[in-house]
Amino acid sequence: MTYSYTLAQEEKDTKAAIGDIVYRCAPCGCAHDDHIFLAMGDCPSCNMTLIPTLHGIALRTFTTETPRVGIFIFNGADVMDVTGPISVFEHAGFNVVTFALEDTPISIGHAIELRPDYTLENLPQVDILVFPGGGMAESDPGNKKVTTFIQKRIESTKVMFSVCSGAFFFGEAGILKGQKATTFASLIPSLKSNYKNAIVLNDVKYTDNGKVVTSSGLSSGIDAAFQVVSKFLGQGRAQDIANHMEYPWQREKDYARSQLADNYTLDVRQLISLFTTSFYYSNGNQNYWTYRYRLTGQLSGEKILQILAKEMDKLSKWEIEEHLDNKITGKIGHDVLGEGRFSIEVHNTDDQAKELYLYVERIKYYQSQ
Repeated sequence: MTYSYTLAQEEKDTKAAIGDIVYRCAPCGCAHDDHIFLAMGDCPSCNMTLIPTLHGIALRTFTTETPRVGIFIFNGADVMDVTGPISVFEHAGFNVVTFALEDTPISIGHAIELRPDYTLENLPQVDILVFPGGGMAESDPGNKKVTTFIQKRIESTKVMFSVCSGAFFFGEAGILKGQKATTFASLIPSLKSNYKNAIVLNDVKYTDNGKVVTSSGLSSGIDAAFQVVSKFLGQGRAQDIANHMEYPWQREKDYARSQLADNYTLDVRQLISLFTTSFYYSNGNQNYWTYRYRLTGQLSGEKILQILAKEMDKLSKWEIEEHLDNKITGKIGHDVLGEGRFSIEVHNTDDQAKELYLYVERIKYYQSQ
């Protein structure tokens, strides 16, 4: 279907009578923010769906005050932790600003430079404060200026929202006491041991305590941002925004990176990569995972397994039970996943090349809540 738009330059030029439905673009800063449309469709400037209103009548159906968001930025902050929530909040029509320790350019990720709108000292009152991960969230989460700021602002802020390792700012500020919390999968044990009065969860995408919201790693901040939007606009509107963004919004218990079986293998896969020319297969779920690699021809498969076994013996969580010329099998432990089994096998292919298969499986299968 093709929409045809009729744009009125000013309200007085429209043919709409008081009480007629007209259409506007949600205020987003585009060229058509102040224009009125006489037909349903999308804004020709920003492509957002036009919002119907009653011409000349303001019904008191819900608050029209635009939520305000402040996002803390610092050198080394993860790009997705910052930009993912920004995109969600902007599509929701929220006002978004950034703030930092100082009024100087900030480099997030490796090469993206941003100039903060405000500092800790002059940030106006906002409804939502966002603390991303990376950088000082992991190297200096107890920074006195940051923790003092969080403590001063928590009462006047409707939502305190951390992404990934940003949860460590909250832990150091003391606002996780008695709160459900999560973080990046590999940092969950540290969050749990560092803040024993927090309820640290390892099987959720994010946590929502009302005021305090925490998300697990990276893209999980997008899902948690939709949850925050739902607090202000309702779950239905938040889902519509996710649909418009072509994003499959996952709820709190829909997915947990920390529960995937590939978490067993991070250290050994680094060793295996020394001998591979390609890494062509990786697939699994919470209970098992399979990897397949093409091996270098410079060493025999038997020699590669000997080298791997020698290094695995130094890793306390890997217990080799059987070592053959073409296979290593045994048990593996993990703080979150529990005990599992593994096998590493070398296979010859039809073209005389060698391949290595790594397989891990939980002994006690994961049961979703």
